[in-house]
Amino acid sequence: YLFSGQLNTQNWTGIKGDTYSTHNFLEKICADAPETETDTETETDTNTPDTSGSNNPSPDANTGIVKYPVSDAHNNGVSDGGNRIPDIILPFGEPVYPVGDKQRAVCIAHAMHLKSKLTLTQSTRILSKSFGITANILPATDSRITAYAKFAGEMFSIADFKAICKTDKTADYKAEIELEFTKYPQITKESASAINSGRAVIIGPGHLSTISPVLACRPMRKLLKKSFTIAVLPRLPADYVPGRYIALDRIIETYRGFADILIQDIKDEYCIPNATRINTDTDSPYKAESLAWEIMSHLGSR
Repeated sequence: YLFSGQLNTQNWTGIKGDTYSTHNFLEKICADAPETETDTETETDTNTPDTSGSNNPSPDANTGIVKYPVSDAHNNGVSDGGNRIPDIILPFGEPVYPVGDKQRAVCIAHAMHLKSKLTLTQSTRILSKSFGITANILPATDSRITAYAKFAGEMFSIADFKAICKTDKTADYKAEIELEFTKYPQITKESASAINSGRAVIIGPGHLSTISPVLACRPMRKLLKKSFTIAVLPRLPADYVPGRYIALDRIIETYRGFADILIQDIKDEYCIPNATRINTDTDSPYKAESLAWEIMSHLGSR
């Protein structure tokens, strides 16, 4: 599955909280940091939870590739460790608060790694050991880019735009995604190798605003065209007709350029020509797993 995540290394406000505190998670995440900063193992089992809800535009919009089908993170199995919180947070001018969540702790840990000149791929490898996630996740690029959504005449960070999408279900189909970078993002060697050696690549389901930056990495689309690619379309608006939602039309045409199988939800009223119709609901772990198996059943179509 292709996905993109977002890091906000400047402002931790507005991130959804839970019953755990940031500093407790951070000390667990970074317990092995001194010995893993120079780690050269090839293991890449990891997960980077999406940090939705930040209030300011993010300085880093990072994209990634997931080789195996996973719907969401269940951040269990975090190993215990010592307290390194002040050493980690204070360089960023952040006081230690006894409230927060896992996403915030992951952001701070990522910031620490990037400040130490590690690549996002290396940081992901370190976090994999801390979280014990079995999904094999590789960042699509180690380039620093910022993604914005242009919607209703305004520019929003991807995190802020996701909040808008919760109330306006059609916002994702109307927005234009703009990227800022000093050098055009290139796909990492690790990610390219994963695509080339994989049996298939599955794109989606997900927001267009988070998938688009992944597809922007060069030469992602050429690699996908050479691979067996299954693309899952988002749910179409009830009033969808070609030409009404430009962003949605654009992504459909983009998918057609490299996808071997185009999957559309069975409940959509408008039928995309030559699309495979299945139930793409992911509103429960059971449905998400069922969808993953349903999608993989189409690998026999190769």
